[in-house]
Amino acid sequence: MSDEIDRNAETHTDETIESPKEAEQAKPSASASSASKPSASRGRKSGKKKKNEKKKYPSFTAYLWGEWVRPLGTIFIIMGLFRLVVLDWFDVPSGSMEPTVMTGDRIVVNKSAFGLRVPFTKETWIMQWGTPNRGDMVVCYSPDEGDEVRLVKRIVAVPGDTIEMIDGRVYINGQAPDLTPVDQTEFPAMDQVEASKMDFFTETVDGRSHYVMFNQKDGQKRDFPVLIKTLDGKRVTERLPAVEVPEGQYVIIGDNRDNSKDARGWNDAESLVSVGTVQQTIEFMDIDRIQGRAFAVAFSLDGWVPRWGRFFKDID
Repeated sequence: MSDEIDRNAETHTDETIESPKEAEQAKPSASASSASKPSASRGRKSGKKKKNEKKKYPSFTAYLWGEWVRPLGTIFIIMGLFRLVVLDWFDVPSGSMEPTVMTGDRIVVNKSAFGLRVPFTKETWIMQWGTPNRGDMVVCYSPDEGDEVRLVKRIVAVPGDTIEMIDGRVYINGQAPDLTPVDQTEFPAMDQVEASKMDFFTETVDGRSHYVMFNQKDGQKRDFPVLIKTLDGKRVTERLPAVEVPEGQYVIIGDNRDNSKDARGWNDAESLVSVGTVQQTIEFMDIDRIQGRAFAVAFSLDGWVPRWGRFFKDID
């Protein structure tokens, strides 16, 4: 019995001795974990300090370059390339496309409608995926006034079409357009005194409709191609066969049919054949001179007065 009591006592004594040792061994690990917490918090604080630190520049010139000139220059370059290649806007300088677009309209032009060109070039295409259609309103370079002058006109004939004009109506492949009269009150942005001197119509070709207008009195070159002769002091007009549009060429005419410098009036559209004889024909527009398709009016000003009703207006 005594031996059993002695063994229990030894066992109890050993257990009580080992427990404090284990406690002592556990203390360093706890202190290590507690020590790691301040270092982590110090790391977070230093990270915050680094984020809050401003970039230092050696001079004021370097500061201007780094904080203003370089970022703003990058933005302007990107915007400039975007306008050159994708979308641009164009200030309408004349009334040759009234009543569809007005003098003072700022129209938006999709310069990538037919493909992508190398910036600052006309004829160098990166990729071409489309061509203008009849009825498209386009912006193009003037054929007789150089690249400094841009025009906005309507595509009325495409390659392979035959075209002629009879009394102001454009006949395509022998087919006359459908003209429906329109009252001048449909165009409140126009000067109503001037509008009262005009006849307005909706012209429909290939299912696409747009407005046109004519002078109530005789207008410019309402017939082509014709041969005009002077015999015995009298003017005699002889109609010629319809003209076929060559490949890669287009015919563009203004919606203001009697007040538009267009395919009827460039270069040698009127050529002297012989004394007293003039041939009135048509000139073509090369696709490389067509910048893009106009599709909307961004905003419009009559002088400095906004035409609110024309803001963000789609173009027919």
